[in-house]
Amino acid sequence: MNTSMRNDGNYLYIINTADEPNNVVLGHASFAKEAGFTPVFVFPYRENSEQFEDFYSDFDTLRLNFVFKNSSSVAYIISVFKLFMHTTMQLFFKSKAKNILAVDLTGVLACLLLKVRGANIVALVNDNFSARYALAPHAYKILRFIESMTYKVLCSCCIFPAKSRYKLLGSPKLSNVQFLPNILHDSYAPQYLGDPSSKLKVLCCGWLAASRGIELISELLLNTDSDVEYLLVGTGDNSLISELVKSDRVTYLEHVSRKEMLDIMSRVDINIAFYNPSILINRFALPQKVYDSLLVGCPIFINSEVEMANDLKKHNACVTAEYFDVPAISRKLNHYLENKHLLVEISDSIASYRSEFANYNQLRKEAVDLYKSFEDTCK
Repeated sequence: MNTSMRNDGNYLYIINTADEPNNVVLGHASFAKEAGFTPVFVFPYRENSEQFEDFYSDFDTLRLNFVFKNSSSVAYIISVFKLFMHTTMQLFFKSKAKNILAVDLTGVLACLLLKVRGANIVALVNDNFSARYALAPHAYKILRFIESMTYKVLCSCCIFPAKSRYKLLGSPKLSNVQFLPNILHDSYAPQYLGDPSSKLKVLCCGWLAASRGIELISELLLNTDSDVEYLLVGTGDNSLISELVKSDRVTYLEHVSRKEMLDIMSRVDINIAFYNPSILINRFALPQKVYDSLLVGCPIFINSEVEMANDLKKHNACVTAEYFDVPAISRKLNHYLENKHLLVEISDSIASYRSEFANYNQLRKEAVDLYKSFEDTCK
C-alpha cells in the first residue's frame, strides 16, 4: 500500500469508512487524478482490511489508527465519532488538505472541523443514509432532514449517481448538485460468451447479504432444475454463504478485482441483481454490477421493484420478477436453461442500450471537467 505522499500537485483527500474496494469511488479517484489532483484515500481499519491493499497501488493512502465497527447501533455511532476525531487530528493542520471528497454522510460528518478551517468539502453521495433502514415515516423524515442539512451546510458540491437519488433526499436546495452515473471505465470489456455447457450458470456478486437476494437461493435450489448452478462472488453474510455452499450447485469466490469480475460476467449465463424493496433505497438502487453487465453484455435478472428495471425492460435489456416471488424466479431460470439462445438475444439488446445510454467516454469528460473546476477553486 503506497503511503508516501508526494510534494507536487493538489491533494484530494477521500474520506471513507472502510478500505474495502468500491469501484465507483476508485473511479472518481481516477477522474480526479486525470484532472490534476493527487488522490489520497483516508480510511480506518476494518476486519481483514489488509487483504485489500493491492487495490490502492495507484493511489496514496492514509490509514486512521482505529477499527470502524458496525456490529451494533452503539458501536456504529462510536465509530462515526472516532472517524471525526481521527480525521480531524490527521488533516486539520495539513496545509495541503484543502480539497476533500467525503463519501456519504459519515464522510461529510468527519469533515466538520475541516470545513470550519476552510477546506472545500465535496460529497460523493453514493448511498442515501436516511433511506438505508426500514424506519417509521416520521423517523425517516427527521433523519432525511438532518442528512440534507448536513450536505447543505458543509458541502460546496454534492455528486449524486442519478436524479432519483437527489429526489430521494427530498430535493433540498443545495449550492451545487451534479449527477455522474456509476459507469466505470471500459478499457477492458470482454465479450459475453455465456457458459458453453448445457447448464445455466447464475451469478450473484457484490455484497452478499439477505437484502440482496441470496437468502432466496436456498428456495431456488429446491425449485430450479439440477442443471441451474449458482456462483457467489464477493463478501457479506458469512454464515448465510457457508450454508449455501453446502450444496454442490453453489460455488463461492471471495472479493475479486474488477477485471476478474468482468471476465466472470462474460462466462456465466445471467447475472442476478436483486434488492429487497422493503428498504427504501433499494428501490432506487443503481448497482455497479448492472453497469458492468451492460459493458460486457451479460444478461441481467433484476427485481421489478427497482426503478431502473423499468427502463432496462423497455429495451429488452433485462429479465424481471418480483423480489419475493420465488416460483416466478424459478420458472424463468428453468425457462432460460432450456432456451439459452434467448440470452444471446438479450445480450444483443444490451449492446444497443449501452451505446445510447451508458457512454463512458461522455461520462469521463464530464467528470474530469468537474474535478478540474474543484482544482481551480483552490488556486
